[in-house]
Amino acid sequence: MTSADTIRLRREIEDVTERYRAAGYFPSACVRVFSRSETLAAVCVGEAKEDSLFDAASLTKIATGLQILRLVSNGALALDEEICDALPPLQDDGFLRARLKGVTLRRLLTHTSSLPAWYPFYTLQSRDFIAGLSFVLAHAEETQGTVYSDLNFMLLGKVLEWIQKKPLARCLREDLAQPLHLGNMTYLPDRRLPIVPSSYGNPIEESMCRERNLTFSSFRPADKPVRGEVNDGNAHYYFGGVSGHAGIFADAAAWERLCQFCMNNDDPLVLEAQREQPGAEERGLGFQTGLSYPHGCGHTGFTGTGIYFSTEYNIGVISLTNRLFYPKDNSNATWEFRRVLHEAAFALAGERPKN
Repeated sequence: MTSADTIRLRREIEDVTERYRAAGYFPSACVRVFSRSETLAAVCVGEAKEDSLFDAASLTKIATGLQILRLVSNGALALDEEICDALPPLQDDGFLRARLKGVTLRRLLTHTSSLPAWYPFYTLQSRDFIAGLSFVLAHAEETQGTVYSDLNFMLLGKVLEWIQKKPLARCLREDLAQPLHLGNMTYLPDRRLPIVPSSYGNPIEESMCRERNLTFSSFRPADKPVRGEVNDGNAHYYFGGVSGHAGIFADAAAWERLCQFCMNNDDPLVLEAQREQPGAEERGLGFQTGLSYPHGCGHTGFTGTGIYFSTEYNIGVISLTNRLFYPKDNSNATWEFRRVLHEAAFALAGERPKN
């Protein structure tokens, strides 16, 4: 890109971000546009600065999935290995052994596992994860086709701990963040760091529990900002802030470096992860595909976070927001904001593939 192109790109990204902030989609945001080798534009609005950490929410699944793929690449796991073989303690529960038969790591990564989308495990505080999972699956119908499920990545996080013989927070630090030089990406962040608040309490999850006639007496106060604690209820109340499906805090630069790792990687498995998988609509191996990710892939997080990159067209976008940080419910989901960002970056900076 020429210097004029770079200036135009930054102005467009800044305009889009400010426009959606002013419209009440989020109070603060950090956006980065990048190629496989450099940052093309960086914009922060509201309280956020370039080194601000955001609650990544389900972007955690990308970090978990890539760690699983690295273990597959080095022969420690196989994609078509059944979860009960990859995580042997599951076999001690006869119901789970039968219920999870045929559920492979591939099916967990592509959200075709037949597991339910969500359950508030924190309402089962007296049960450990395997006992809780047995209870949940015994009372839930099997899902069909592609159904996005947090439970898939709770299980994959447990697999990482089992195979690596260490806590998941150490897995992230020692097996991903440090070797890839990601910088500020961690579970349980130091509260002295610049952390953008994610919400006031967990009003949405409180409502979801009421709808299911489930009770929980320890929700965070609805008038206190949640800052430095993971927003996700299961990750916070049940897993102590560290889970395979949610819990990571990171700045935008860390996510950019992780995407660039994928864009520069010639491992066939990492490349395959970025493509829609057979029988898994708009799902790669951990990644999401589809119209929101032009010629590429990405993922989103409930708190208002998103990543997108196209290895083919050499362009990517990180968008970190705190869309839930309003005293009252904010009905503005950030999918439209991300779509506009992705399309603008793709149009202004995407490179056409060389034949």
